[in-house]
Amino acid sequence: MQTQSFKLIFKGRLEFGSQRTFEKALQHWQNRVEIYFKSDVLFKAEDVMSDTDFALTVPQQKLTALSEKSWRNTVSLFSEMAQYAVAGNIWAWCIGEGGLLEKMNIEPDSDKVAVQEYRRGRSLVGQEGKELEATEALSRAIEKFERHALAYERRGYVNYKLRNFNDALRDFSKSIRSNPYHPDAYYGSGKVKMLKNEWESAAQDFDQAVKHSLALQPLHWLARMRKGECLFRAKKYTEAVYELRLYLKRAFDETDPNYNRRRRATYLLGKALLALNDAPAALEAFDQTLAIPVGIELAPEAEGLLHRAIAKHRVGKPGYTSDLEAAAKMGSEEAARLLEEWQA
Repeated sequence: MQTQSFKLIFKGRLEFGSQRTFEKALQHWQNRVEIYFKSDVLFKAEDVMSDTDFALTVPQQKLTALSEKSWRNTVSLFSEMAQYAVAGNIWAWCIGEGGLLEKMNIEPDSDKVAVQEYRRGRSLVGQEGKELEATEALSRAIEKFERHALAYERRGYVNYKLRNFNDALRDFSKSIRSNPYHPDAYYGSGKVKMLKNEWESAAQDFDQAVKHSLALQPLHWLARMRKGECLFRAKKYTEAVYELRLYLKRAFDETDPNYNRRRRATYLLGKALLALNDAPAALEAFDQTLAIPVGIELAPEAEGLLHRAIAKHRVGKPGYTSDLEAAAKMGSEEAARLLEEWQA
C-alpha cells in the first residue's frame, strides 16, 4: 500500500509580550511535547522560541510529512501557544496529492485587552461608517502592546480608506518594523506610494509582499500585478512584462479577487510590449484585454481599442481604422487625431 505524503507550509509569529508569559508558554510547550505529542511535532522549541524578543517565530517553511498526525499535532500545539500570546498569528496549509486539504489561521483568542480590542477593531474595519470605532479599538490594542504589527496594518488600511495617506504610510511602516515578514503591510505601503507616484519604491514594497506570501494566497498575485504596474510606470518595461506575464499565467477562480483584474493586467502588458516595440505580442495582449468583459479597475474600452489600433498599424494588419473610429466615438481625442493623421 502506497503511503501518501503531505506538503505542509507554516509561516507567522506570535508575540507573548513579557518574559513571564514567554516562560509560561515555553514551559507549556515542553510539557506537552514530553507528555503528549512526543516527537511527532514538526518544530523544536529552541528553533522557534526566542527569549530575546519573547516571541515564537516561524519563517516561511515548506515541510514534508508522511502522516496527517504530524500536521494535527503541530497545528494543535501552535493553537495552544496562541492562547498565551498577546498578538500575532500563524498561517498553516496542508497539501495532499489532490491539492489543498486544509488552511488555518492560528491566532490569539483570550480575554487579554490587546487581543479583544484588535479582534473588535478588525471586525469593524470592513463596515461602512465604522472607521472611527475601528481606529479607536485598534489604537487601544496598540496602547496595550506597542509592537502589535497586525493592529498597525489594519489601522493603516482604515487611514488609507479615509485618505489619510501620510498616517496610513506611518502605520504600515510601524507594522513592518514590528514584523518584517507580514506581507499585508508591504502591500499597503506600496499602494500609498503609488498614489504619490513613487513607482520604484512602491515596486520594492510589492516585491517584499510577494516574497513574504505564498502563491496559495490571493495577496501574492495582487502584489505581483501591482509590482508589474509600478515597473511599467517607472519605464522598466522588460521587468514589467516579466511580472505581468507571470500573473496572467495563473488560472484564477472566479471567487479570487485577482479574477476581476485580468483585464487591467493584459492592458498594462500590451502597453509595455508596445513600449518595447513588440507590436505582434502587444496586439495579442490587447485582443485579450477586449475579450475580457468583466472586472474592476478596468482599462477603458476606448483605451483598449486605441492601443490595439496602434499595434495593428505597426504590424500592418487591417482593422485599425474601425478600432480608431469606435474609440473616437467613445470620446478618445487621441484616436480621432490618429484617424485623421493616418487617413491623410
